[in-house]
Amino acid sequence: MRKLPEVIRMEDLFEYGFDTDHDFSLNHRTNYGFIRSVCIKGLGEEVLQYVSSLNDSFVNFVQLGIGGSALGATAALEFLNGIFLNEKSQRRYFVLDNIDPERLSHVFKLDLSRTLFHVVSKSGSTMETVSQFFIVFERLRKLFGDDAYSHLVFTTSRKGFLYEFAQEHAIKCFFIPDEVGGRFSVFTSVGLLPIAFFDHDIGAFIEGAKYAIRAFRNGWRMPLEFASFTMGEYLSGKNILVMFAYKDRLYSVADWFRQLWAESLGKSGKGQTPVKALGVTDQHSQLQLYQDGPKDKVIVFLDAPATEDLVINEALQFNYLERKSLAHIMDVEKRSTMKALRNSGVPCGYIQIKENGEFALGALFASLMIATAKAAEVLGVNAFDQPAVELGKRYARETLKEE
Repeated sequence: MRKLPEVIRMEDLFEYGFDTDHDFSLNHRTNYGFIRSVCIKGLGEEVLQYVSSLNDSFVNFVQLGIGGSALGATAALEFLNGIFLNEKSQRRYFVLDNIDPERLSHVFKLDLSRTLFHVVSKSGSTMETVSQFFIVFERLRKLFGDDAYSHLVFTTSRKGFLYEFAQEHAIKCFFIPDEVGGRFSVFTSVGLLPIAFFDHDIGAFIEGAKYAIRAFRNGWRMPLEFASFTMGEYLSGKNILVMFAYKDRLYSVADWFRQLWAESLGKSGKGQTPVKALGVTDQHSQLQLYQDGPKDKVIVFLDAPATEDLVINEALQFNYLERKSLAHIMDVEKRSTMKALRNSGVPCGYIQIKENGEFALGALFASLMIATAKAAEVLGVNAFDQPAVELGKRYARETLKEE
């Protein structure tokens, strides 16, 4: 049977392998809300038009949101720019995804006349987000009067506090579809707006996701094999999944994935605990436990091409390092760590992206979302709700009202 171009493209883009093959008779259907979010008509053009309208008025971009309202944007920007974005670019990115006042106080030391706040909350009433928003808005009003509103852009739904506030004060508002949860929202303005602000190609980002989705529907198996491997090992007692990122720029992708996996699968007494690790750093902090501790873990190595490299020209008595590059040493350490874990009885898998850039990132995000939805099907849970989180929120609101 002739392969479609999308399948061939994904096979060229990803190299992957998993130690065990479990058969859960999973299918290639993708009737999920986040899939449809990739195809929102005109959204990309609307985002680009808004960014163009800013006319370089802002150099600081603050993502004010929590959980899925921030993790995808941060992961995308660090993958595309590296972890030193703020040191090497005239435009700088800050994220307020925690209400520790030290973080917000630091943002207030910026030149706020050139700072844009992207306030993200699907409900429009996330307690942590609106708490920080009230403080931000008070500061902006004090400094700029009625011009404060031009420093704000919202992503929310067509109801709730943020929507009503935006309507009252003519603040630009983007919308998250009702069927798309926060951790699956990176292909809405939650992710597209910060990516576009930093001059990245959101068209290629969306196209990468579409290619991955079409390839999967036509037989490309990576998401299914990822789900089958991790869930097969989970049902065999491997309660912990370690996502071992082997580039600094991938560490926030592992962070984004951690929420995706935890909130989607952790229900009804079921769920595999996701842990993020950084290679080679955590070979010297966590590997001892993974290799010689309880055999309750499955490890997936995530890697991408190096964007920089440096060669050791003179290694003194360390002859085996001479003329070796740091990227090559890192790759050897990754493969050696995987070999050592396997020899110690720890099941491993790997996903190697063969390209960097917006297209590859879109394909990776979409693939891991599909894999998560398929893993939920194995467990028989709803991947798209988070009932336990809502209980803690209710307790917090009740306590604050009683004080």
